[in-house]
Amino acid sequence: MTTPMHPKAAALLDAHVAHITAQLSGKSLQALVETEIDQLLDDAEKITLNEAVTPQMIKDTARNYAVDLELSGAIPELVGEIARALYANPIHDFTTIGELLPDHLFEEFLDKTLEMRDAREQVVHEVIANPVYAALASDIMLESIRGYVQQGRDIASMIPGAARAGRLGQSLLSSAFPMLEESLEENMGKYVRRMLEKVLERSEHFLLNHFDEDRLREISLEVWDTIKEKPVSTFKHGVSSLDMEEFFVIGYEAWREIRHTPIYSAMIDTGVDCFFEKYGETSLRELVDEMGITKEIMMGEAMRYLPHVVRMLKHKKMLEPLLRRNIESFYRSQAVTAILEAP
Repeated sequence: MTTPMHPKAAALLDAHVAHITAQLSGKSLQALVETEIDQLLDDAEKITLNEAVTPQMIKDTARNYAVDLELSGAIPELVGEIARALYANPIHDFTTIGELLPDHLFEEFLDKTLEMRDAREQVVHEVIANPVYAALASDIMLESIRGYVQQGRDIASMIPGAARAGRLGQSLLSSAFPMLEESLEENMGKYVRRMLEKVLERSEHFLLNHFDEDRLREISLEVWDTIKEKPVSTFKHGVSSLDMEEFFVIGYEAWREIRHTPIYSAMIDTGVDCFFEKYGETSLRELVDEMGITKEIMMGEAMRYLPHVVRMLKHKKMLEPLLRRNIESFYRSQAVTAILEAP
């Protein structure tokens, strides 16, 4: 049952609602927002990050949204639609690779990468030592030897009388030594694999010694000069809209799997702890300044949305009911009635 409202309280409620509505209209809104932001920033100087929130509170919120929250099936569909729209955007035809990555930034990335000599040596070693790479090199060498031998046979067959003699000799060998060719193939394969170990070892030293920082930088800059003037759409060839969509969806599914692994949560916790270790005793005002968020930015964003929202609520006749819901209970309270009825 609703508590009856004192007639004077009802009048005060109407006046209060009208007052707030006026504050939210026209130039009054900007003045109100500026005053509130100034006061908020002043108060923020008196509160540290550790006083405002705890690391555990932030961790719990991060886990809730980044780990535990189960997103609906509409998300992959939306991701796919966005991928198609991004792929079809004509801006790719008018944007060059160099516009996305200016020369000086490319060179900075390149120089930093070239400084990582240990990582480069490790990559080269892992590639050369990989059994798949060794098997590929072995097959190439065997095919080359087979091709060379076959070429010799073809040349010999062109000599008058050699073809007949060759066929006769081959027939005699096949009948006399049916396993000779198979044995030769097997022994040749063993020899190639044995020699390949030394060849690969020498090739690793060759790559590391001859492709030093200066040479790699020169090659990389030559490649960059070749591609930087090409439009982004050049790299769409061979990759369809469906491919792009599926890559996005696969990436989304991969994230869904990874976010349930221990390392994902550990990275979140580490990031939060590091942030609080650095800024825990910093006032909220200093923290805001440190992040580059100025009063002008706050004002700009507030005035970008608030006037539109207020006008929309007024147009739909929702503003006044919203205000009343938040303050009417006060004017119905016994405290207000007691004040109004006091002599």
